Amino acid sequence: MTLKKYTISVTEPQYWQEIHDLLCTATSCEHIPDREVSCHDEKEHSPTRGTFLLHGNEAESLKNHPNIKWIELDPSSYPEEYPKPELHIKRWNKNVKVYRDLNGGGQPVSLGATVGELDRTGWQIPRTAVKSNSEFWGTLTGNIAAQPGDASYSLTGKNIDVIIHDSGVLQYHPEFFDENGQSRVRDVVLDGPYHIDPDYFDNVIPAVKYTKPDGRVGIATTSARDWWINSAKRSVGFSTIGTVSVPTNYTVPNCLGTDLIGTNTIGNGHGTACASLVGGKNFGLAFECNLWNMSGIGDPTSITIEQNYDCMKLFHLYKPVNPETGRKNPTVVNGSWGYNAAFASGDTVSYRYKGSTGTFIGNDAAVADSITALKEGISGSSYFGQYRSWSTSSRSSATDTAGSELIDAGAIYVAAAGNSNLYLGIGSTDPHRLNYMSDVYFGTTDPRPDFPAGTVPCSHRDWMNPQGIGFNTTTDPEFHPVICVGAMDEYVLLGNEGYAAQYGERKADYSNNGPGIDVWSPADETLAAGTNSASGYTDYQRYDDSNFYDCYFNGTSAASPVACGLITLYMETTPDATSRQVKTWLKKHGSVGVTTLAYADAYPDPSVVEYWTTDYNMRGAERRILYNPFANDTVPKIEGVNIEGININL
Repeated sequence: MTLKKYTISVTEPQYWQEIHDLLCTATSCEHIPDREVSCHDEKEHSPTRGTFLLHGNEAESLKNHPNIKWIELDPSSYPEEYPKPELHIKRWNKNVKVYRDLNGGGQPVSLGATVGELDRTGWQIPRTAVKSNSEFWGTLTGNIAAQPGDASYSLTGKNIDVIIHDSGVLQYHPEFFDENGQSRVRDVVLDGPYHIDPDYFDNVIPAVKYTKPDGRVGIATTSARDWWINSAKRSVGFSTIGTVSVPTNYTVPNCLGTDLIGTNTIGNGHGTACASLVGGKNFGLAFECNLWNMSGIGDPTSITIEQNYDCMKLFHLYKPVNPETGRKNPTVVNGSWGYNAAFASGDTVSYRYKGSTGTFIGNDAAVADSITALKEGISGSSYFGQYRSWSTSSRSSATDTAGSELIDAGAIYVAAAGNSNLYLGIGSTDPHRLNYMSDVYFGTTDPRPDFPAGTVPCSHRDWMNPQGIGFNTTTDPEFHPVICVGAMDEYVLLGNEGYAAQYGERKADYSNNGPGIDVWSPADETLAAGTNSASGYTDYQRYDDSNFYDCYFNGTSAASPVACGLITLYMETTPDATSRQVKTWLKKHGSVGVTTLAYADAYPDPSVVEYWTTDYNMRGAERRILYNPFANDTVPKIEGVNIEGININL
């Protein structure tokens, strides 16, 4: 009979030496082998265990000794006898289809999805879980077919309020339902009053409450609007917090959708896609966060951005304490939008570039390199059908101030960098800080004295909205509290492009760039939640509910919510974190710095024209790629949780 290695444990430490000595000497003691047994591993670090060479029948007999607690084949010597360890938390507990290249063939079918499409996801989930592209995609290059994969996680975004500051969110899309069959999407304006001031609606005007299609409680739109615009239509405790004018067409149909079968009444699908990339059950990192809609961009509500900021500020300041945590939920906001300016091909445009001023004709090819820097690298007529358009300021001091008040109140804001392939500077010494061009299309002027009539900034975050809100030139001219996110391309480089290694990655051609980018996030060709009958958002039918669709979604609009989802996970561990702490954590732990070979920079020299005119240049941006350190089964450290007056730091 073959000897094998068995690990033995005694019932109490005081019996260990006795059992050890009996085994290692010839003895006639009952249940102990009557020979000298070899000890394979003394395990001197353990008071009760050791490994010995035994025959199978000897091991069985030894089990009967009153001082033996257990005996088994040594797991270190015979790992095949035991199940392999797995991360104990898995997203789907099976491989699902991971899509990275929705233009490359093999994409989901438009109609008639099969069970193989259940729980599909986009490349943003596994890409953020690894530090190097090759860890998941290995040797793949060029067009990338769907890959099988799963994802580990240790945080879910629970007890964090994430506001989707966008075009509205289709609240009953399958991406947003919790385990109880109810949507996690609510609206700041329409549901916020009941969340903040439930006593008023429960006891003073309970008749305005109604049951939503998924069983949740809602309040009548007129009563919700009254709460915001009339301090007398609230509980006394909220009568002095201030009012916000809310337009009459800020309604459930215009902001959230009304039924469980996916009828689209909100129009634009942009906000739904963004919400799913933050907190969708398949597409978002923070898949148990509380999703709050704040309509205001590209929607039919007529509410202004200033009003948006004011509503979100009051929501953040006066939300109730969460009884589960003993504190108010943190507020994280995603803004995948921005302001633009433009000019046509024949327009005369005034400019300033690094202190030099002059004019040019919009489509004039014979321009100096300085003008090339301003206009020729911008991504064409991205908006309005003009010759050039670019990301710029709000042109409203009131809007900028309202945004800064939201940041000052403690909300964390994550913003898309913009899709103009524009240089974004940061810091008071950046030579491009005061660059400007004429906004001929809108005919507007930035209200600050730094810019002449008819011109708006074109190269620096100090002036931008929302990327620059909360910036204070007096207290800290070098710090921007908003997290500004650039877009990563889905393409995997072949290695023959001349500026990166094989299997390397790059920025998306359209993404704004420069030192004003805080982090690069998966963005191009992501899979996100669609919106029925919305143009461009009804691409791939769902398997779990054929009434709904997913969509091909890209742009820095996709990059920002992916990063927002990760920041939401961080806020779950540190709910009192400030914007500065978030940015410090993002740089140290929530991103990975990579080399030029791993993340391409086609023309890094600013003295050459191509630096400005081509698409895949970093223009001084850090090569810092989003990384999810919570994609594991490690119990996270939770800080800043206050329970019954006791501060606990675990």
